[in-house]
Amino acid sequence: MEQVLIKADTRNATGKGIARKLRREGRIPAVLYGRNVDPVSITVSTKDWEKITRHMKRNVILDMEITGGKGVENRPVMVKEVQKDGLGVNVMHIDFLQVSMERTVEVEVPIHLKGKSKGEILGGIIDIHLRSARVECLPTQIPEEIVIDITELDIGDSVHVSDISLPGVKMMEQGGTAILSVIPPTVEEKKVVEEAAEVTETKEKEKEE
Repeated sequence: MEQVLIKADTRNATGKGIARKLRREGRIPAVLYGRNVDPVSITVSTKDWEKITRHMKRNVILDMEITGGKGVENRPVMVKEVQKDGLGVNVMHIDFLQVSMERTVEVEVPIHLKGKSKGEILGGIIDIHLRSARVECLPTQIPEEIVIDITELDIGDSVHVSDISLPGVKMMEQGGTAILSVIPPTVEEKKVVEEAAEVTETKEKEKEE
């Protein structure tokens, strides 16, 4: 399991003015919380964050070294949410979730398709319904991705959540939810025509208004 060290400092002052001052000083305001854990207001270095996240994979367990009133202590954490500015460039705030290595967590895992299906070779098209799925497992068993081998799928075949089985991992999506389907090309063409018709109809209504 990949584990990355991230350093943080506790902070007592909060508020928009303090947050702006911290960001000018090269610090990102953040908060650490978790089950049976008192929330802690912290900051992390902008440079350290950019360096860590440049190659960091999704759902990585971070070893957070917190310096503050209680000296230095280490806690296992995950990134829960990253808030950015209106341009989606600068990080404004980060929510960290403290985890227990003995307690399950619920996370979103990306889905990766492997191979080319028989249906595609015959002219069919892969219609993707889910690009990621919610799972529950121990932090040490979080998969980097859910890999689905589609090489044997023919036109008309589908893959559902109930078809996925991973050791130590519980799928949280409804079992009957379709992840993908191999559809005939005529179905896709009809969909494109219908979408084009809807766009045309919308434009005509806008002109009338």
